[in-house]
Amino acid sequence: MLNLRREFSIVLVSLVMFFIMGVVAHAQTVRQIVMIDPAHGGTDTGVIGVDKVAEKDLTLAIALAVKKELSGDPRFEIVLTREADKTISLEERRNLVLKTKPALFLSLHVNAGFGRNASGFELYYPGFKNVDLPQSPAKQGVTDLKTRHLNETVKLARLVRQNLDILFPRKGRGLREADVPQLEGLNTPALIVEIGFATNPDEKRKLTNGKTQTEIARALARSIKTYF
Repeated sequence: MLNLRREFSIVLVSLVMFFIMGVVAHAQTVRQIVMIDPAHGGTDTGVIGVDKVAEKDLTLAIALAVKKELSGDPRFEIVLTREADKTISLEERRNLVLKTKPALFLSLHVNAGFGRNASGFELYYPGFKNVDLPQSPAKQGVTDLKTRHLNETVKLARLVRQNLDILFPRKGRGLREADVPQLEGLNTPALIVEIGFATNPDEKRKLTNGKTQTEIARALARSIKTYF
């Protein structure tokens, strides 16, 4: 009888270990899809800054650098809305989000205006209207999802702000709500980052410097890693 119990215990422990190993292996193979959106591109230059620097070139350079920083991490699959200087409409970007279903959407922009001395970075999130006004059980589920995604976005925004503060000390211009057309009707944690001002000569020099672009990319990559 004791031998039978011992054999049963060995088999049970083996099954439990096999199950745990299977769960761990599955967790290691499932990767989080992170979509990086370099704003503008092709005929859409975005803002034109000092010395005719185009926003589309800066956002692409930084997006490619972010992808490079994250590509070695097996936890992530990095998808860019564009990897070259090509025109992509908002509708095409939206369709890519629908097809890819990313766990996180990060859109990169460069600011302009407010005079040549305006500087710093701004963070925007897609607001969700009526998140606290459910009208039915079905809408309650949608409301809960929107609230969760909004909270996740704010969580990411705080991490990005902390990491960019290191590069742009005391130049954070806050977190604000804004329309994100490519995400209209979609419930995806998302953040828009306006990285510096191309119309500010000092920040233009930073944004066009390869070393600074890498530092910005590392700050964003570090934020994404901590977020997950």
